[in-house]
Amino acid sequence: MSERTLSWKSLYRALWQVAPRVYLPLLVLQAVALATNLFANTLQGPARGATSALIPLVLDPVLTGTSLAFAYQVLRGQGDDFSAAFTTGFRTWPNLVFTSVLTVFGALAPTGWLFYFVYRRFEQAVKSNEGLLATALPFAGMLALAIPGIYIGFRLFITVPLLFAEQQTPLSSLRRSWQLLQGNWWSAATAYLPLAAVVLLIGLPLAFLLSGSPLSELLLQSNPQFAGFIVALRLAGPLGWTLYMIYCLRLLESES
Repeated sequence: MSERTLSWKSLYRALWQVAPRVYLPLLVLQAVALATNLFANTLQGPARGATSALIPLVLDPVLTGTSLAFAYQVLRGQGDDFSAAFTTGFRTWPNLVFTSVLTVFGALAPTGWLFYFVYRRFEQAVKSNEGLLATALPFAGMLALAIPGIYIGFRLFITVPLLFAEQQTPLSSLRRSWQLLQGNWWSAATAYLPLAAVVLLIGLPLAFLLSGSPLSELLLQSNPQFAGFIVALRLAGPLGWTLYMIYCLRLLESES
């Protein structure tokens, strides 16, 4: 494959061309997700626990699937039937959840369990002020143990969009992604850097504007000072899912 096909210039030119057709419909889905999370954070007791569990297990995967299905329709010139995209997203929901779990497990399985123990040793060294060497050694171990998971994660980068682009099964999508990203994993690792810069530029002023407001507590209770970045991520979400599908289709086209 030509490196130009997966270059920032090529990917973002394609994103810019299709953005007018996908942005507003997919922004509606982001608004639904944001409103649902805000509502969940106002609940108390068992209702909050149940809602907080249902959102990542049901709502988020269905909205993700709908976003990718809609982007695929538009990119393939199949129209922009939002109801058809939602039907596809809902139908694919179990496979999407299973594929995501397998992908995360695949990235963590080799060294993730060791990473946890080394991290706890690092945490203990920091809290106990055990000195530079006692802190540096587990930190270096954490970095070393993270490398296999990062590499595997990028080799499995397109497992989810393959469910829509090729109607793969969860297991076959892992094998397919591993095959397609052989020699291309670095492009997957850097594809989102420009979009991440946009999120940062939007998120910083939003974080300042929301600082100290009740909304910031609802958006991100653990770190309300960063609540603006949650909004920025939602605003960039339609572009992110579309870029995800563009990248996947570019890899598939390289085989033809």
